[in-house]
Amino acid sequence: MATPPSAATQLSEADELRVLEDQLARMRGMLFGYSERFFERIRTYLLLTLALLVLAGSGVFRGAVVAVPFLIPFAFLETGYLFFYTVFARRHAEYLEREINGRLGRDVLVAHRLEAAYLYPPDAPKVAGISAGNPAGMMSAVTIGYTVGAALLWLAGMRGLLDMEQSALLVAAALAWTAAIALYLVVTFVTRHDERRLIAALDAAYGPMHGSSPR
Repeated sequence: MATPPSAATQLSEADELRVLEDQLARMRGMLFGYSERFFERIRTYLLLTLALLVLAGSGVFRGAVVAVPFLIPFAFLETGYLFFYTVFARRHAEYLEREINGRLGRDVLVAHRLEAAYLYPPDAPKVAGISAGNPAGMMSAVTIGYTVGAALLWLAGMRGLLDMEQSALLVAAALAWTAAIALYLVVTFVTRHDERRLIAALDAAYGPMHGSSPR
């Protein structure tokens, strides 16, 4: 006959469960916080870019247009970093919910399943919010819309840059800067090398989950 767990053991398990719940609350807060920062940065860069184009187009300060083709790729880099942290928070929250469910013996926490169904499957290939697992979903559509809008603003900036004297060097620099950032972001999201390391660390901490590793 198995010996019933002692009061000390029960307290220890309760304390561990409380720590996991606190960590889950932290990850959910982190997910919300970085999502909010993501959209705030988009609004900020949009207003700044429009202001620069207006200044240049109105003749108040023609040189303002020089910043636009450099600013928009930088905006992609920064917002990509913020989106990267939402992936971190969501994957960690998924493992925490599964761990808590395992300790409780039933699926009490199901937010990770709802996110996979409503947003995009976390293991599906993706480039930022454009997911192969949900290509017609809202996140994919919004990400494509933001990308097209940013491309139009970038082209407006390049057009203004071409109108300036001795613009060849600036154009070459803007093209190189844009290509470097775009290539880095696409390769990072497609290869998922950082996310693979995260999943490996989560597997080591909580145990591997079937189908959890990125392919």
